[in-house]
Amino acid sequence: MLREYYPAALDAFAKWNNGLCRPEARELLKTAPTPTRAARLTRTQIQAALKRAGRKRGIEAEAERLREVFRAEWAHQPPPVEDALGKQMLALLVQLEAACTAADGLAEAVEEAFPQHPDPDVILSSPGLGVQLGARVLAEIGDDRQRFADARGLKAYAGSSPITRASGKKSSITRR
Repeated sequence: MLREYYPAALDAFAKWNNGLCRPEARELLKTAPTPTRAARLTRTQIQAALKRAGRKRGIEAEAERLREVFRAEWAHQPPPVEDALGKQMLALLVQLEAACTAADGLAEAVEEAFPQHPDPDVILSSPGLGVQLGARVLAEIGDDRQRFADARGLKAYAGSSPITRASGKKSSITRR
């Protein structure tokens, strides 16, 4: 729905990691729920919205970039339709805000609970795993210490053990 109705918003927020889930995106959508209202935003209003969302650096440059995106030529709906879609956008934004708050709360709970497990150091010793991904891995493999006979069994289950293929005189070692 957002792609057809408000393409400027998606193009503006596509540069950011997590797009619409970023506090800056949600704050800007609250400030200007319609493309017409977004096109009327001044640099100062965009900067204020970014600051309210908690952004600390690069505010002036980001405000200028967003202003250019919002003022570009986009297909608009008739004013009554755009107003109705703007009200729907605000209603959906309340739901998105609740989902983001719940996800943040869950992430905080994982940050607190994961270090209390008996083996967080073993799991975090795997390259690239932090607390959040380590908790996901633990949830996937379980914490039954008898599930795998040795470390090779766990590596094979995880798909990280190398595979050796030999044919005649040639041998290749690849990953799964």
